[in-house]
Amino acid sequence: MKETSPENIVVAFSSGKDSVFLVNQLLKDQRYKIISLVTTCTNNGNVTSHHIDEQLVEKQAESIGLPLYKLIMSDFTRENFEDGLISTMVYFRQHFGVTKIAYGDLFLEEVKTYKEKLLARHGFELLLPLWGRNTKALARQMVEEGWKAAVISVDSTKLSSDFLGKTLSKEWLEALPSDVDPCGEYGEYHTFVYHGPIFQHPIPIEINDQIINERDRWKFVGIKLKGEEGLR
Repeated sequence: MKETSPENIVVAFSSGKDSVFLVNQLLKDQRYKIISLVTTCTNNGNVTSHHIDEQLVEKQAESIGLPLYKLIMSDFTRENFEDGLISTMVYFRQHFGVTKIAYGDLFLEEVKTYKEKLLARHGFELLLPLWGRNTKALARQMVEEGWKAAVISVDSTKLSSDFLGKTLSKEWLEALPSDVDPCGEYGEYHTFVYHGPIFQHPIPIEINDQIINERDRWKFVGIKLKGEEGLR
């Protein structure tokens, strides 16, 4: 029987636990070959999803051993995101034959439908390898497998600042209020993964939980690469 070559794909990458775990799963899947990670940034060097310095994500990609493609926009709006995503997919289709992009979404149907329709209009397909996973079991698995994820932001209407700046642990997860999804799928919290099974080396970070930036109802802890100036 003739062996088929793995299909080239790209992976949406936010720096958080779900997207890193997604990469881990896809690296084991012989059906696919990850051509590049794709992250969205604004002109000021901030990753749009987690509001961290793009250098942090660059270090993650370097440690994982995969290329990083930055989708850069002036500011994050729906129109800019849609235009940028499609132009990015067109680029990867022209150069690598890519027609699919993987996201780490878990269960939000409206988000799934939105992305599916947007991509399908331009001949692309959405991959959701983690879709439908039990989020309590998934969060626990990440901790048990040794993924090191620092909690860098919380929705202040759901979680107090006490949850900020900590590394995800069994105790941290057990302390979550009952109305908070264990994986933060509703945006209750976001993480930055600084080490794990697919990392060649840990990302050297400094977190200062005395520096807390606020944007609407979200609170962000100060985080930077060790030796770099300033905390975001």
